[in-house]
Amino acid sequence: MKIHFNYIAVCFLTISSCLYSQDDKLTRANIKYNSMSYADAIKLYNGLVNDGLGSAEIFENLGNSYYLQSNYQLAKESYDSLFKKTDAVSLSTYYRYINVLRSTKKYGEADIMYSKLLLKFPQEKIENNVKNTIFLSPEVLLVESINLKKSNINSPYSDYKVSYLGDDKIVFSSSKETKKFNSIKSIWNNEAYTNLYESSLVSDSLTGISTKLKGSVNKLYNESSAVFTKDGRTMYFTRNNQLKSKFETDSLKNVLLKIYKATFDGKRWGKIEELPFNSNQFNCAHPALSADEDYLYFSSDMPGSFGDSDLYRVSIKNNTYGEPENLGSTINTKGRDTFPFVTSNNILIFSSDYRKGLGGLDLYYVNLNDNSKKVYTFSKPINSSYDDFGLIYKQSNGKGFLTSNRIQDNASSDDIYEFTGFSIPTVSDYNLTIKSSNNTDLIGSTAVSVFDGNNNLIGTLKSLNNVVTISGVDLSKKYHLQIINDQYQPIHLPLKIDDSGTLSITLQEKEPENAQLDLRNILKLNNIYFDFDKSNVREDALLELQKVVDILIKYPEIKIDIIGHTDSIGASSYNEKLSIKRANATKQWLVGKGISEDRLNALGFGEEKPINDCLLSKKCTNVDYEKNRRIEFLIRLK
Repeated sequence: MKIHFNYIAVCFLTISSCLYSQDDKLTRANIKYNSMSYADAIKLYNGLVNDGLGSAEIFENLGNSYYLQSNYQLAKESYDSLFKKTDAVSLSTYYRYINVLRSTKKYGEADIMYSKLLLKFPQEKIENNVKNTIFLSPEVLLVESINLKKSNINSPYSDYKVSYLGDDKIVFSSSKETKKFNSIKSIWNNEAYTNLYESSLVSDSLTGISTKLKGSVNKLYNESSAVFTKDGRTMYFTRNNQLKSKFETDSLKNVLLKIYKATFDGKRWGKIEELPFNSNQFNCAHPALSADEDYLYFSSDMPGSFGDSDLYRVSIKNNTYGEPENLGSTINTKGRDTFPFVTSNNILIFSSDYRKGLGGLDLYYVNLNDNSKKVYTFSKPINSSYDDFGLIYKQSNGKGFLTSNRIQDNASSDDIYEFTGFSIPTVSDYNLTIKSSNNTDLIGSTAVSVFDGNNNLIGTLKSLNNVVTISGVDLSKKYHLQIINDQYQPIHLPLKIDDSGTLSITLQEKEPENAQLDLRNILKLNNIYFDFDKSNVREDALLELQKVVDILIKYPEIKIDIIGHTDSIGASSYNEKLSIKRANATKQWLVGKGISEDRLNALGFGEEKPINDCLLSKKCTNVDYEKNRRIEFLIRLK
């Protein structure tokens, strides 16, 4: 008995010791996380997960740590585990999860998660979601004139943020390890700290040889993101908040970033000065100069920012600096807005992870001379599903550089890319006016879809108004429209804008009902259904589809409309695309059976025409939702 109780006591003490050890590990992990020591935090959190102690808090912090290191695949896995446990997470974590889903090309899942976000935060709308506006998606667009390649200046480590130094040199940031500093690692990502390097340009292309910037700029810790005045004698750059050989920290023990100024004496860079608007309580980083050098643009999370980091500018006059000016909520978002570059004609290029792009940090631009400050996105290959930032270029020849971690073969390290054939697209917003043939108000909702030259759907909207704005139209590209309204004949036509920037379309009323027949009722077809988020034709639909083939062969004088529908799960824009995919898949099956393609018209209504009232706000079974995932056939007599 004594041995038995001693055994229990030993076990109790062992368990207590383990629990204490686990609590201690979680405390240490949280301290590392809150001080932005993400590399160490990841090790500690993963240790707890491996011990079977993965809580919602641990998975959220682990996902955020990977996210801020731009390791989006591992961030996704952590967020997957988090959302399996709970959806009671912060708005910023929702957006980060959506972003990593897009980065890993899970666009359908990202749209579904965005729908869930709107249910949980109904007041929340992404800046791009403006009423009655179609935003053309960059997902399927490709600028073929741009030739982009990985630069020969890259090392096995992070190389990023190129700046021009005169006409024949560039300066960039790199975490290349040297013998002197190879034991000093960043607490953020466990790589060596970055220094500034310079390299020569030959015909605006890099030679592949680089050397450290001469002078007293490079220290033990991070120096990055330099920009130079036109005379090559003044440099602004980013550096850790550092006093001698030690970090300075804010009240939460976080190491911050500041912007410094250096002067060139003809041989070396020196006379380092901290700019007066820096603070020990917030970050200032990534400076850029306006073409006239009257303004310094930068990124900061100072009080008054809209998001994780905002874009600001300060005036420069007689070597003095004005007060920081936020660029406003039209440009800045609730996410990270960073790495500005200003062209000679006052176009601001920057990166953001909050707008609906391809994933990660994507590149955007805005004309600062335009009072509307409308923000537009770049298409592929400038943007990718990973981080893309730090774009600079010369307008004279269309050559330039950007940074990206799109090739995931080196622990998510950043690389420098060179490109040619680049120009800022001339894009605008255009108004589409839809009228009825008798000039009366349109009845019901009108579905407006925009397709690119390869018939890819790049924008859609269900509108109750007769004026729709199409945003981001590049008139050097080809587009066509599809307009569908229950009361009028469907229209397919090229997108042609007149000099006034408007396009007027008149819809013709539908023919009498006896000229259009529901093929399902005639043939007594069973419903043709689809799996969730799928567009392939199922085996159980083949018998019903063969009946359609038989009647089309028997009556060669008829044409049919193939109309796809979806359930209400997911974003309406995504469901619009999915319904068209289902209609096209059905059409191609019929074509494969010998039916002429010109007799088949594929249309999609998305979630707009359910046969029951299963919405996301209601409790419905999968069978209930499946009833709305269907195809309809309408016969139209010639």
